[in-house]
Amino acid sequence: MELVVIIYGIAWLLSLLFLVYVFFTEKEKIFRRDNWHVWLLVIAFTPIILLGIILYISISCIRDKKKDRDLKKAKEIEETKKKQAVENYKKCSDSLVETSVIEQISRKLLNINFDTFRMPEELQMMVIGKRIPTDEEKILGVLDKIKLLVGYSLELEFPDDSGCGGRTYINIKKPNGNLSKKFLDFVIVDDSPLGALQIYFLSKLWHHLPMFWHGYYDRRFSVFSKDDLLKIKVRSRKTRGERSLKPSDIYEEENDLPEEALACDVTPKVTRYEDKYYVSCCYWSEFGGLIRELVEIKIENNKVTEFLDANRKVLYRYHCGIMY
Repeated sequence: MELVVIIYGIAWLLSLLFLVYVFFTEKEKIFRRDNWHVWLLVIAFTPIILLGIILYISISCIRDKKKDRDLKKAKEIEETKKKQAVENYKKCSDSLVETSVIEQISRKLLNINFDTFRMPEELQMMVIGKRIPTDEEKILGVLDKIKLLVGYSLELEFPDDSGCGGRTYINIKKPNGNLSKKFLDFVIVDDSPLGALQIYFLSKLWHHLPMFWHGYYDRRFSVFSKDDLLKIKVRSRKTRGERSLKPSDIYEEENDLPEEALACDVTPKVTRYEDKYYVSCCYWSEFGGLIRELVEIKIENNKVTEFLDANRKVLYRYHCGIMY
């Protein structure tokens, strides 16, 4: 419909411009009989253009309203799912995976040294004398309950230093060479609490990978125990005066977390209710504070069919004072 309106509009406008040109250059010829076809075009196109504009506006309004209704309905459905996930999690029993195992897997994953620049295998053999493991081998070597479909490979897309910020993307390379950021569609995972936990870690891994500038808003630090909380430093806020504060005036020296934060229960949990797994872990964000995250995961036939970020509860609110 848009194309039709544009075509008719351009044609009508050209005809009108031609008449205006004739009017100012050859006034005596403007009403000559050999110009009748131009007048016919202008007169014929005018109602068509008006009708097209009216139809276009009407259809656009109807389409926009339908789109808004669909978005609102989709949002309501998602919110309902999230509320149901929270309620289901409350009905769950103790964790099906020991805290020490959860922490061990996470530590191994986060301690991987990712190369932002990788030499070709041939050059590695020449310079180093052996092949360096790929990012896929490093990651799936820790997440042993996950593997990829035959012919597919995992690749990390590191951010460059251009623009106003960026993050690392986890991509799947298909057999035809195309890349997809929907990596969960191409993984095979054990239908078990450990499998669900490792899917959670893989999905949230990008928060711990290299970032650039504005990308640091999304950086996280995993928290599994009070020892992790004791390692976190915060800056105490100054009392606001009458004058407007500069960014450097907002906070004073760094201190340990207050008792309010240290008293929070940060124990991770992996459990199951009916046919869905629930993973609840805490993390520290310099732009949000101490947050407990709940994710709902459904695995069918060793494929992830549902992955829902169900809830984020702020246990201790904090902002580092940096604004990019």
